[in-house]
Amino acid sequence: MNSHGAPFTGLEQAVLKTVAFFDVFDYPLTAIEVHKWLYQPDQRYSLLEILVALSSDSLATQLETKNGFYFLIGRAHTTTIRLERYQIAEKKFYIALRAARFLRYIAFVELVAVCNNVGYNNGSAESDIDFFIVAKSGRLWWARLLVTTATTLLGIRRHGIKIVDRVCLSFYTADSRLNLFDIALAPDDPYLVYWFATLAPIYDSGTTYQTFLSKNTWLQAYLPHFHATTLSDRRRITDTPLAVFSKTLDRKILTGGTGAFFERLAKRLERVRMQRYLGDSLGEHNSNVVVTDDMLKLHKTDRREIFKQRWHERLTQMGIV
Repeated sequence: MNSHGAPFTGLEQAVLKTVAFFDVFDYPLTAIEVHKWLYQPDQRYSLLEILVALSSDSLATQLETKNGFYFLIGRAHTTTIRLERYQIAEKKFYIALRAARFLRYIAFVELVAVCNNVGYNNGSAESDIDFFIVAKSGRLWWARLLVTTATTLLGIRRHGIKIVDRVCLSFYTADSRLNLFDIALAPDDPYLVYWFATLAPIYDSGTTYQTFLSKNTWLQAYLPHFHATTLSDRRRITDTPLAVFSKTLDRKILTGGTGAFFERLAKRLERVRMQRYLGDSLGEHNSNVVVTDDMLKLHKTDRREIFKQRWHERLTQMGIV
């Protein structure tokens, strides 16, 4: 409730939910971001309506603003954190692009996206760089083997205690398995929703990113104002003629029985590696660990429930349930 004891309006609640979620990650928002990422509003709102709400006396009981950012009361220091982490993200995106320049030569890699905190420029100095990779259906294991090999040779793959500024390769899906609704936590999964919304597609072999969004229309029920992310040229790479030639040649060679043989071989090799990492979790199939021929999600520790609990704690303090 606001300072007058009246309940917040539907728009005000949606604004507070949005700002509160990103507050979990020390990330204040601009008005444009509040509009783009507005969480489950009761209807669509214009940017002007968002601006009016943000400057209202009602929300002044819960929000503050500084240098164009909006944040929960008492959290002004997060504006400095955000600006510092943007500078950190520059270095991490440089590493991600370095990897993607090689991965684009792999025939069956369709999309490479930076995800989680680094995806929206909020990774800490100690963090790794999470990749989400879409591979051609029927060649997921082969693509993973080559991606792992390439990033290992480049010296940028996360493994063991080598974490900082390393590429984490824990989430792959096939282009036939783009709808991810079934891995969402019930009854709601705000982290997965914003994971989608903050993906940074640094390499796309065609229209895979747009197809990916079109297969997950359920996202619109949570973020009706969301629109596809378009990165600047310095944050993405495209295919070169040599990359196109290389992938076309590889695809011709690795079709039919030959390709199927290498896919089975890669699966056998990669499952041995996964067994060492996942242990008994390899046999589990839930929203955390998925090991199938069309999805590899290798999150031994899935913190989505923890983040949701912290978000709910903030909402409860504001009288929103």
